[in-house]
Amino acid sequence: MYKTLLTILFSIVLTPVFGQKGVDTFKLYFDLNVPALSSEMEKKIDLLIYNDKIISGSLVMIVGYADFLGNESHNRDLSIKRAANVKEYLVQNGINPSDITLCEGKGEIDRTVKGKGGFPTDRRVDIVVNNRTRKKGTGTTRKDSVKKKPITNVSELNRLDSGSVFLLRDVYFPPDRHTINPESNGTLERLFAVLNANPKLKISIEGHVCCISRNAPDALDIETGEAHLSVNRAREIYNYLVNRGIEPQRLTYKGFGRSRPVVVMEYSQEDMERNRRVEIRIIGNK
Repeated sequence: MYKTLLTILFSIVLTPVFGQKGVDTFKLYFDLNVPALSSEMEKKIDLLIYNDKIISGSLVMIVGYADFLGNESHNRDLSIKRAANVKEYLVQNGINPSDITLCEGKGEIDRTVKGKGGFPTDRRVDIVVNNRTRKKGTGTTRKDSVKKKPITNVSELNRLDSGSVFLLRDVYFPPDRHTINPESNGTLERLFAVLNANPKLKISIEGHVCCISRNAPDALDIETGEAHLSVNRAREIYNYLVNRGIEPQRLTYKGFGRSRPVVVMEYSQEDMERNRRVEIRIIGNK
């Protein structure tokens, strides 16, 4: 029963704040005494960004809480860490740090009646997004719908803002495998050259696959026997760059399976090819 309750509470709940149009609160629920984001929670934040719930230029407040279990000092620290971890993940995924106007922990929520097991709804972080105060000059276009560009030269990447996404063209993998085909070397060499020439540039390498159910976690990688094909392909490019000398702290990698298709219904080989891709997201360039 308790596990079922946690599963329900773990979902993100969208509620208006103070009745203001354009101001929304997204609630992330944590397990007892845990400050770190789980992979499931990261996916939920990914969807908020992907579905334009958190838009570049909007003002964001992040507030962490804890329940009454434990002492006051511990709960305060726990709520601060939870909020800080959410902020870090948002920034890693293209949200401008200057858009985050508040990040704090409130500690435990005061309860008149205190149950023995605490209150799971109090173990949370609220992400408050005010789209009404979007900064002048910033757009509302979903980051993943930005026109994708092939890598061509350093100046082209320098013009991309944090959060911009472009398609890494001409990178090929054998079917159901993560090993990179040799004909991809030219593109990977250009990617390395861009990163090497721009030491402040930070990127996220994001893998996507086709031809599976959107409800499936990922496609099968027959080289490992595990359903992590999109993750493994992104990691293979990450490893290539690290082995060439790019600092690991400038790179992250993720796999999204088929959760972010370019073409929702695949009717042709072309549709499949558009979904089977690797994208590069700019997460910092200053």
